[in-house]
Amino acid sequence: MSEEWIESYLSAGKAVIAAKKLAEKLIKPRASFLEIANKCEEEILNQGCELSFPINMSLNEHAAHYSPTIDDPTVVPDKGLLKIDLGSHFNGYIADSAITFNINSDPKLQNYIDAAQEALDAAIEIFKPGTKLYELGEVIADKIHNHGLNPISNLGGHELKQFKLHAGPFIPNVKDKSHNEVLKPGDAYACEPFATSGKGLVTNGKMSYIYRFVKRVKKNLPYEEISYMKKIEDLTKNLPFSPRLLEKNNIIPKNKIQRIIDTFKRKQILDHYPILIEITGAPVAQQEHTIIIDMDGNPIVTTQE
Repeated sequence: MSEEWIESYLSAGKAVIAAKKLAEKLIKPRASFLEIANKCEEEILNQGCELSFPINMSLNEHAAHYSPTIDDPTVVPDKGLLKIDLGSHFNGYIADSAITFNINSDPKLQNYIDAAQEALDAAIEIFKPGTKLYELGEVIADKIHNHGLNPISNLGGHELKQFKLHAGPFIPNVKDKSHNEVLKPGDAYACEPFATSGKGLVTNGKMSYIYRFVKRVKKNLPYEEISYMKKIEDLTKNLPFSPRLLEKNNIIPKNKIQRIIDTFKRKQILDHYPILIEITGAPVAQQEHTIIIDMDGNPIVTTQE
């Protein structure tokens, strides 16, 4: 691992840290989701990085993948668990980190956050060469169970590579020996425990708010759509994006954005990420950090102050 490679991850991490700090100041009852999203994403850009995915602002039983829409009317409620998941990249090297906010400090809900945080801390403690991914899942599950809660078994962490948010191996949140890959120098992973009082399973919701360019299509595509397709590919570099990004960069006229997205989904030019919902409707907390291992075997948490 070159020093430049490490520094790129650290630069991305600093941008995410700054955005998380800003989110903490902005999140309060009745605050606009859209304003929070735009300001936090802008902070990442102000730090000299690019977005590796749009901000996720997932409330209560929504575990992941809610990102504000172009004219989103949603406001922060008076109480609940609001998960803020932020991603940046510097030269394609990605930092991915999440924090859960206990709106108005409900004592019952704080247990969910504490469980997820203790699970993340325990995983980081053994994140070193020779550790198997399922061993991370084992300590994560143990800590969450100690709080009388369940880990979400069909969500977990993921390997990171340059310009690839989900690069391959999966960090389970339970002891699943099928994930027996071994950590080694040069690795980079996002580790993200989820804690819930439900069954510990998520299911796809009906709506999607995040998309990703997956392939070019040449046949039976009008000139206008060919132009939009190329612009989306150039802008997003195959990383997940929100329709808000297309509006902000004037890629597609606002009144055409959703129609083009729906067309590109149907033609499999774009993939989409359905909102993920805890199957029983129970609240969910998430804590996440990005961890790299340098060539000397030292773990570095790039998104931690």
